[in-house]
Amino acid sequence: MTTTDSPQVDDLLDELRRREVRLTVRGEQLDYDAPADALDADLLATMRRLKPALLARLRPSGDVAGTTEVVPDGDGGGRRVLVTAPASVGQARQFQIAQETDFPQVLTVALRLELRGPLDRAALRRSVTDLAVRHAVLRTRFAVRDDGLCQQVLEPRPVPLPVRTVPTDQLDRAIREWASIPFALDREPAFRAALFQPTDGPAGPDPDRHELALAIHHAFVDGWSVQPLLDDLAEFYQAAVTGRPADLPPLPAEYADFCRWEAEYLARPETQRMLREWFDGLPAGTVPFRLPTDRPAAPGVTDPGGVLRHTIPAELAEAVATYAMSRGVTPYAVYAAAFVWLMHDMTGAPVINLIASVANRTDARFDRVVGVFAQAALVIVPVAGVASFDDLARRTSGVVWQMLARQAVPSVVQVAALGPAFTHPPTRVYFDLLDLPDPVLRLPGLEPALARDVVLAGSRGELTWSLRPLPEGGMWVHVEYAATRLDADTLVDWLDRYHRLLLQLLAAPDVPLPSTDDAGTT
Repeated sequence: MTTTDSPQVDDLLDELRRREVRLTVRGEQLDYDAPADALDADLLATMRRLKPALLARLRPSGDVAGTTEVVPDGDGGGRRVLVTAPASVGQARQFQIAQETDFPQVLTVALRLELRGPLDRAALRRSVTDLAVRHAVLRTRFAVRDDGLCQQVLEPRPVPLPVRTVPTDQLDRAIREWASIPFALDREPAFRAALFQPTDGPAGPDPDRHELALAIHHAFVDGWSVQPLLDDLAEFYQAAVTGRPADLPPLPAEYADFCRWEAEYLARPETQRMLREWFDGLPAGTVPFRLPTDRPAAPGVTDPGGVLRHTIPAELAEAVATYAMSRGVTPYAVYAAAFVWLMHDMTGAPVINLIASVANRTDARFDRVVGVFAQAALVIVPVAGVASFDDLARRTSGVVWQMLARQAVPSVVQVAALGPAFTHPPTRVYFDLLDLPDPVLRLPGLEPALARDVVLAGSRGELTWSLRPLPEGGMWVHVEYAATRLDADTLVDWLDRYHRLLLQLLAAPDVPLPSTDDAGTT
């Protein structure tokens, strides 16, 4: 494209946006999609004359693979769409849930980081923008097309970093309300940041204390992504305050590369064969178990969710680790087996189906890529015929290893392979052990800032049971539950029964399994 062509192309693109004409680049082909009567003969002639310049302007620059197009932007600013690429299966599911729920904030990953020390706000603002330039998912929105959901990567634009001064006693609520603002996934990138400065009384805000809040929709980020994101933010900040270029190698892949790989993987005959063999290996007549709830589900009601926390003491967590090592299984398999027996004892179900979050980062190219790679994999444990906890722990361990072998298969595909009984919709009980270290932001000249979750309203399922190791030993149990169906007192009782059961099972793992009503006391 010549310098002379550039103003003409700008004018042409502005006119096409005004007329809601979409352009798409496919190799050397320039396609368009326009409302009736939007294009006249003169405009078509101009498009043909400037086709080489349009191709040069709209063709991807190499940072993200896909097709390039120009569409009217939802914010009225005429922002250019650089790349259109297929959405992943997980993204499509997240988008669907966001359209159906009354609490879309349940799908927002929100973090807060306390920054203590002399903060350079201008440098941090530049760093947040640089972060969105490096990671395309942070400037991506969705579009619904005839062939399904796709991602649209927008051209870089400064990311706002507003600063709000808030009384210290109102800080938690202010951050939670800010993070709860839903994203318009089809009009804007699902990423925003804000800086809060707490203040106490007439003395005014402390210049060396800030809270950085980050919010990203779960369709664009998972737990693994947080530390690479914070590492890159720290490097961009270091570069901004020193005036040197950021010392970051190019990313070996983009999230769009994963989306294409996933589509190819799911189409492979060996993937289909693995799913058939998994289904054929389940007991005949396997159906989802039903969680005993205090109230039936209310049709059409989205659950606001409730939260409880419990601590497994260090000596019990150590006993679990010792037992796991002696039996050649993982601690997760031990915790999960005890939970399976609790659910079986309360329901009598011969098969207990759980959901486990898995990282799905088996390809090293994606280690530092921000995106949603994690899957919600099914853990289906047959309980009928187990003779002891030793037997149940080994059985659960085998199921977990099978689950890890198919971790790249999205949960909706796994559910579809199980047939109608699992697709209308079954009880969703998550049981996770999150063993990633807590993400930390290390900005030069400031104290290390631990990333803390901002807990927002909403429930992913009927019950979510998440275990995390504590730095001082022990295990922290974070429970989310459907508050319209379960009472807090019920969950307190289940936590207590689980705790007592775990003690009893480890004390006598080779005897017949007990009822949780008779699991003794701590």
